[in-house]
Amino acid sequence: MELTDKFEIKIFILFLLKNIKEPLEFSMINDIVIQDGYVNYFDFAICFAELLENGQILEQKRKEDSHPVYVITPAGEEAVSNVQMKLFTTVREKALRSALRLLAFYKTGNRISSDLEELPNGYMLSCKIEDKDKVLMNLQVFLTEKYYADKLRKNFDDRAENVYKGVLSLLSGDVNYIFDE
Repeated sequence: MELTDKFEIKIFILFLLKNIKEPLEFSMINDIVIQDGYVNYFDFAICFAELLENGQILEQKRKEDSHPVYVITPAGEEAVSNVQMKLFTTVREKALRSALRLLAFYKTGNRISSDLEELPNGYMLSCKIEDKDKVLMNLQVFLTEKYYADKLRKNFDDRAENVYKGVLSLLSGDVNYIFDE
């Protein structure tokens, strides 16, 4: 489900900023807002600029570098408090969960990536988790059906940390209900 109404997109942006509760760079806010596919980049950029212009988001300069950070203002908090219920509960919950996970990944330096490459007889799904210094997991799976490949990719993108824990559990034998023993 993609949000296309500017009012809904603005509510969505303000809702996330209100619940994250910390100053963020534009690129981080962009990544958080568009990661689940509810908002496209162009709509985000337009709505973000309007929220900034209307005083619902405030730009703050930082001393340590040239990248400003942004916070929700009291006017933005009041606006979103009155109308946040207009966003579907599932959209709010999933987006906030994804936002907090992405923020945690960025803070620890972890990055997730996935790629789906079309091959002559199917698809190669590549899933990777990296931190600042090393690759934590690099997994490739060949799949014959595009629908299934897309489903697995989406699951990895939504729950990379759980996939990682699951792989470790399976490899260590801690999850042995799958094995015939």
